[in-house]
Amino acid sequence: MSKSLPLGIDIGATRLRVVWSELTSAGPRVRAVVTRDLSAGVATSGLINDCAYIGALLDEARDELQSKERRCVLAVGEPEAVLRMVEFPKMTEIERQRAAVFEAQRYVAYAIDDAIVRIHPVDEKQNRYAIGVVRNATIKSRIAALKSGGLRVTAIDHEALALARALPGYDAILDIGHERTNVHISISGTPLTLQIIAGGATITRAIERELSIDTNSAEKRKRILGTVGAGESARSTFLADVTSLLESASLRTDQLKRIALVGNGARLNNFASDLERATGLLVETPVSKILLG
Repeated sequence: MSKSLPLGIDIGATRLRVVWSELTSAGPRVRAVVTRDLSAGVATSGLINDCAYIGALLDEARDELQSKERRCVLAVGEPEAVLRMVEFPKMTEIERQRAAVFEAQRYVAYAIDDAIVRIHPVDEKQNRYAIGVVRNATIKSRIAALKSGGLRVTAIDHEALALARALPGYDAILDIGHERTNVHISISGTPLTLQIIAGGATITRAIERELSIDTNSAEKRKRILGTVGAGESARSTFLADVTSLLESASLRTDQLKRIALVGNGARLNNFASDLERATGLLVETPVSKILLG
């Protein structure tokens, strides 16, 4: 016997993914995944600019999955959503909430009036709390897009926490996305994300320039050939940037030894082994156990 779980929704800058999973006697298992490419500018890591378009793709994806499930979950990461550990002096709950809002202003680039701020006790005896901050407009636009697709949101997670649950046992998770690269580490049980504004698109643009071809052709070439014959200089620069990012993460924790490499950029030929040589860390491209079977 198996029980359908809420659909997992991943809305990125270039692709939308819908994951249908179920709870079995052996634990959660992914049943099927549907992916759709997105037109440029439709979505960002934060705002959804065309909710109706995203909704139509979600409806189409659910039909392809042949799933009647309408519940869904999604995740939001930095810079839209931030988690930080803080220590407050002894104060009342109302004072602590006000202090959390004041503290949150240090961590986000958007107006605090457009932020949802929550605090969670980690160690009340030591007055240690986790502060969660997320941009309200980001949450609203994502919920609107999902509702447009006939879905009902049951939970919104932080990206770092979702990845840590999917890939346990790693000291950090390095996620190479389209335009950003994040490394998620844990500090006193609370995830900390460090990032650089560079990703897979950095290599694609270099191939596009060097060969004078369009973006789609450059992306296809990168997926098939990597940077053989074009984009090698950009790849070397990107490798150096990611190496520096991991070195910065190493300064925050002495537990950094084993890294999980994920994201579309993880498919760059030999990138994991190059990172291992550059950093001395163990870098793996793992498969989550929920995909087994």
